[in-house]
Amino acid sequence: MIPQLKKLLEWNLLSYNKDSYALTPTGEAIVDNMEKLLMSLDVHENNMDYWIDHDLSPIPKELLYRIGELGECEVLEPNLPSIFEQQEEMLKRINGSSHISTFISIYHPSYLLPYSSFLDQGVDVSVIMTDQVYNIFKDDTHSQIDGPFSENSLSQSLKKEYEKEIGILLNGGNSDISIYKDRTKPVSITVSDQCMSFSLLDKNGRCTNRIILSSEPTAIKWGEELFNYYKSRSEILSD
Repeated sequence: MIPQLKKLLEWNLLSYNKDSYALTPTGEAIVDNMEKLLMSLDVHENNMDYWIDHDLSPIPKELLYRIGELGECEVLEPNLPSIFEQQEEMLKRINGSSHISTFISIYHPSYLLPYSSFLDQGVDVSVIMTDQVYNIFKDDTHSQIDGPFSENSLSQSLKKEYEKEIGILLNGGNSDISIYKDRTKPVSITVSDQCMSFSLLDKNGRCTNRIILSSEPTAIKWGEELFNYYKSRSEILSD
């Protein structure tokens, strides 16, 4: 190791004093950057198919440079026989959280329903929706049931329950809703004190329903910064 140590001393990356070697400030900076590089390479290598196939442009550069903070993350893929299995798994992961933040840019009637039960438990819920998604939810809660189901008591009951649950979220004291109108957006982000997840469109602009998920503290902090990045570019929904 002596020749290598001599080189590091010559390059001012190591200092020597009283038979002891230590990193210089320059050496510490390089090691710190090297650690971040190795972390980023690990994240990329462990889920290479996802990163290759998906459009990463919605992630701001400062967070993309810190992608290694996701640590041990996994890809959740929907199981075709049970299309809601993926959402059920996510709900299990965030159960017991004190706060939940979510960004919704693709409409599905079931996406917002679980959050009303979290509000009932005293959980703070923060939601960002695109203006297109918000308008669809708003129209859904004011639309009439037409056709052969208009006289069906079960259909009417389900619609009333749906309107009630959405109303709890939109008007709940522990919730805040923001509307995002910019064109650049991820498909979804969900962050709690238990875990974080996000999904992106593929490089052809299609939704793949594949979700990156991690429960590591550094990943949760990273996810909170990503969510807040979009929240700072959104408008709080006024009554």
